[in-house]
Amino acid sequence: MITVMTHTDSDGVISLSLFLKKIQGIQVRAYFTSPVQLRDIICRSVQRKKSLGELYIFDLAGENKAIFAAAIYDKVLWVDHHQWEPEEVPSHVDVVIDSRAKSAAHVVAEYFNIQSPLVELADQIDTNDVKDELAERIRETVGAIRHRHSGIDLNKKLEKLAYELATEDFSVLDSYNELVSDYREWINRLRDDATKHTRIYRVKGLKVAVYEATEPIPVYLISNELPDDVDIFAVIIYMPPKERRRVPVTKLEFRTRTSKNVLKLAEFYGGGGHPLASGASVTDIITVPELLKAIELLYT
Repeated sequence: MITVMTHTDSDGVISLSLFLKKIQGIQVRAYFTSPVQLRDIICRSVQRKKSLGELYIFDLAGENKAIFAAAIYDKVLWVDHHQWEPEEVPSHVDVVIDSRAKSAAHVVAEYFNIQSPLVELADQIDTNDVKDELAERIRETVGAIRHRHSGIDLNKKLEKLAYELATEDFSVLDSYNELVSDYREWINRLRDDATKHTRIYRVKGLKVAVYEATEPIPVYLISNELPDDVDIFAVIIYMPPKERRRVPVTKLEFRTRTSKNVLKLAEFYGGGGHPLASGASVTDIITVPELLKAIELLYT
């Protein structure tokens, strides 16, 4: 059995689609997750399994504990485009990282020698440089699924979409029109709220914009509306405790409109990503004053 773990965004979905094209009908177990949850997902995936086989990980930045957790599988291939360096890698784990690539899907396609229009679409989406209507439709469809569903249901819906995109019959996206329409209504309300409540601060000569939320949001929508002189845009998402997680979590997303390196801000909070787009999750409450203080310390 082949197991695939990939990111819950459009790049992660398309990375799985490309891999499905490569293996041509071989059955896979697919898990959609995030870098923060990856190690836990790996551990849960091996429970009550007599044979583990191969594990493929796409579009997820890693760290040593996750790498060694993955090594319980017989063979591991880890393909990514985020900026990170594995410290130690077991012999049966191959890690392929190209931080210059516009998307993880691009790295997956190059590694497996796959030719597909999905690669360019993933590049556009993951760099927030969407030019094609089809790229926008895929981005909206993934966003709509993530907004409507959660847990196992979300995993099933994203896996279904990955299989559909692998056929490259993009007319299947029409079946999501109603879902996307509802999503667009929510997006419009979100955009209005962000316009009213995004606050601007001056920190050591830097222009910093901050928006606070209580649910995951598509950060690019707000970022695209900001002035071009915003050096750091931070979205602080407060996630309350829930059944499996008894402590509050603060999700942090960082973007820039002036090419300021925001990766070091994410790394300060234990996260990662790219110099122009990064993020982190912290098992604590991070307030705006605390964030501004961190920016002051890091960018002096």
